[in-house]
Amino acid sequence: MSRATAAGRSRRAGRLAALLGLLGVGLTAAGCGIPTTGVVEAGEPGVGVQPATTLYFVRDQDGALVTLQRRTGSAPEATGAVMALFKGLFPTEMKMLGLRSELPAGPAEIRFDGATVSVDLGPDAPRLTATAVDQIACTAAAAQHAADPDAAGPLRITVTAGGLPQQGSPDQLALCATAPPSQPLKNAAATPSFADPPANNPEQALPGAREAAGTADRQSG
Repeated sequence: MSRATAAGRSRRAGRLAALLGLLGVGLTAAGCGIPTTGVVEAGEPGVGVQPATTLYFVRDQDGALVTLQRRTGSAPEATGAVMALFKGLFPTEMKMLGLRSELPAGPAEIRFDGATVSVDLGPDAPRLTATAVDQIACTAAAAQHAADPDAAGPLRITVTAGGLPQQGSPDQLALCATAPPSQPLKNAAATPSFADPPANNPEQALPGAREAAGTADRQSG
């Protein structure tokens, strides 16, 4: 790795560290910045080319966070990225890439005021795993970093379920920064086709998705 490349990656990791306010837990940045992976088209192509949105899912093999980039029809931003995350995976992604999401089925209210992303899964939602909280926090931070890489202040992310704040992993920032791109399973016989809707949302649509502070409906597939 050249010095210029290393310096560039270090700057990206530093900007991510400055951007991501991790649920009140102070962490140390690690790794070489936000990873990338192949782009998955979701739905009909729009006019022009929008940057892909980075979503964080879980690898079945070892439970590690991995990234998956998908074109959502709009430029990456925190609210839309978290909504896309709640839509879930395509069945072919689950099968061919060996991925899953630890987010529970059910509605989630997502708000972003420019400084804080608030995700509330409702009073009856079960307690989230630390990995599920990491999925939300990493996805929101990566999207906001892509939208405003030179943001001066940190992005605060709060996740609430059952009326209680939910905590991510102690090393969440390092997990966000070093998550590898998803890869096809070695025994996958064919390239995945992403014509099917996401597994968590057969209708591939979310009520309130057009609102700045929308509500994402996650339906079990």
